[in-house]
Amino acid sequence: MNLLFANEYADPHFVSGAEYSMQALVEALKEKVKLFILSPNLGHQPRDKKVKHIKFPFLKKLKPGKSLTPLWFNNPIFRLYASYWIIKAIKTNKIDLIHVHGKYILPAAIVAGKLTGTPVIITVRDFKFLCPLALCYTNQQKTCRFSYYLSQEIPQYLQRYTNYPSWLVKPQLVMAKLWQYPLKWFLKQADQIIAVSPQLAKIYKTANLKKVISIYNLPPEEQKQKKKTSSKTVLSVGKLSYGKGTDTLLKAAAILEKKLPQVKFILAGSKNISLKSDFPKNCRYLGKLPHYQVLKLYQKADVFIINSRWPEPLSRAALEALSFGLPIIASNRGGNREVVKNKLSGFLVSPEKPDQIVQAIQKVLINLPSFSQQSRKLFKQRFNRRQILNQHLKLYQSLL
Repeated sequence: MNLLFANEYADPHFVSGAEYSMQALVEALKEKVKLFILSPNLGHQPRDKKVKHIKFPFLKKLKPGKSLTPLWFNNPIFRLYASYWIIKAIKTNKIDLIHVHGKYILPAAIVAGKLTGTPVIITVRDFKFLCPLALCYTNQQKTCRFSYYLSQEIPQYLQRYTNYPSWLVKPQLVMAKLWQYPLKWFLKQADQIIAVSPQLAKIYKTANLKKVISIYNLPPEEQKQKKKTSSKTVLSVGKLSYGKGTDTLLKAAAILEKKLPQVKFILAGSKNISLKSDFPKNCRYLGKLPHYQVLKLYQKADVFIINSRWPEPLSRAALEALSFGLPIIASNRGGNREVVKNKLSGFLVSPEKPDQIVQAIQKVLINLPSFSQQSRKLFKQRFNRRQILNQHLKLYQSLL
């Protein structure tokens, strides 16, 4: 079986958890199937030399960790151009199946698949096929309606997420919504859609997508923890924003500063303009870090927290935290329900209630060894690597 993985970004240009999840699947599958990775050539050679990378010529060059505006990929010229290179890769390498991991390269893969008779599947890890802002889902709407997008989402975005004048930003947001409809049409043409959690699959099915199944992202290998100190550390990794509920987390930290002064908070990730809160004294903000430095933070942490207001599809950071045996306190939104066995390995809380976060942290710290043990148990059972790999392989075989 010859597989082609397609993405706008690939090794060494990781810009989100999607690329790390794709790479984890590559590492696990490369001994079982013949695998190729196709992406634009953004200017740097891949680090993984055991997989064949097909880097097709691209005008723009980037440093690893940087990303381009979607317009570079979400346009008819790129779609036709990328289609040519995918067709060439299919014929040259006798590709049996295309697995798409990037939303904007999907139209090109669909065109190439139709012209060559090659099945196309895609893994969806966010809501961009359904809504460019996803504030409708943050506000717990079941579907994204254009009228709601205009009357509610755009005003909220202008208020929270930008300092640019509305006359400049609003037309771009309307255009982004119009561009989303063709993306959704191409998504419907895929032979199979993989959502990374049952909750995300349900949202896509509600949006009238039929061929949707759920397969978890392949988690990392189980990791060992380092010896802890007497002080306790609560870790949060990811974007700091209103949508991520960081403001509520900081309120909880301020409460704990007085109740449990030995508890310290570490936050790592890019700070979004929507976060207006100040950091309490018991919080240490490290900014955006390379992935290898983030992995070291898990070793020193006692508790991991993810307080998203939006229905988190399935956090890569939460999977990494589980691999280190960290108890997880998560908002009761979306795929966060998958990374917590409530009251055993952690707690689900309201993203609007700092008191619930405080109580959850206190309960976990009282019996930390038991919660850590349950986190490892949940990681091994629910996110079993062999089972997830077999689900992918069975799907590939069924489409062939």
